[in-house]
Amino acid sequence: MLIPRYYQQEAHDAVIDHWKRSTLPVLVEAATGSGKSVIVAMLAKTLHDLSGGKRVLCLAPSAELVTQNAEKYRAIGEECSIYSASAGSKSLRHQVVFATEGTFKSVAKRMGREFAGVIVDESHRLTHTIKTIIDDMRTGNPTLRVCGLSATP
Repeated sequence: MLIPRYYQQEAHDAVIDHWKRSTLPVLVEAATGSGKSVIVAMLAKTLHDLSGGKRVLCLAPSAELVTQNAEKYRAIGEECSIYSASAGSKSLRHQVVFATEGTFKSVAKRMGREFAGVIVDESHRLTHTIKTIIDDMRTGNPTLRVCGLSATP
């Protein structure tokens, strides 16, 4: 079982506190090598639990990051799906989904109401596609929670 470092726990707790009070997006800035994948996993698990079991989407810009983040989620003892053509999987079986933006954009509007939130890794490179995904998901769910993580100030 994965045990978070104190600063990973503090970042997690601050985001969850924010989400309990607001639907405005929140950003976690954490240095390269600080374990943002662990924070992503913790946030996804907690949001899934707090939402009564609604889905959580974790976006990353590459198959490598999608796979890495999914592995950390599995390391906390949870099951997840990967929805990324470049990672070789387009599964939506589990409630927590790790995806690349290019693959997920085609289902965002249709599935948005099923999701409690979106966690965006490498959010400093926020693209038009990511903005569209979030906007499309908010169409069916105006209370969608959003968190970005980045090492870039």
